[in-house]
Amino acid sequence: MEHENVQPASEVTEPGFPRSASPAVRSRRYGGRARRALGVLASAVLIAMASVAFLIGLSWVRSQGAVNAVQAQVQAIRDGKVEEAYTLFSRSYQEGMSLPMFRRWLRRQKRLANVQHLQFWGRSAWRGTALLWGSFEDNLGHSYPVRYLLVQEGGAWRIDRFQLSAELPDPAPQNERLIGI
Repeated sequence: MEHENVQPASEVTEPGFPRSASPAVRSRRYGGRARRALGVLASAVLIAMASVAFLIGLSWVRSQGAVNAVQAQVQAIRDGKVEEAYTLFSRSYQEGMSLPMFRRWLRRQKRLANVQHLQFWGRSAWRGTALLWGSFEDNLGHSYPVRYLLVQEGGAWRIDRFQLSAELPDPAPQNERLIGI
């Protein structure tokens, strides 16, 4: 009969660690596992960050055509080319507002003719629709919030709707009222 090499119950320890292993050897094994786990975690974080950066870049590229259309319209308005600015609207917008109506509206919106700087801090483009929001600054340094909705028609971006802040900034701060005593 052969003798099997069986450890007595008093010497049975954790799986994978013989009882004879010193605490230093066990801590090295746990340290190696921890380092490996941290490496995997760091790789996952880097992959997630790269994915987010890729999606932001893709959104930026996809919405750049819409931004260019808005900038072209603002430039045309600034240069007094109302017909050119009007052609950058979508068909549905043009059906609701004729060129003479747009001219009258534009005459009342002096701040649009004085845009010096246009900035978009939010962009979204998806399936032929783009939403841009930001602000523009006029020649007096006043900033106005603006939001544009654009659609693709015939492969080109067209402005379908835009909202301009209705509030005019107060040119001078409120003066305190003095009461004579």
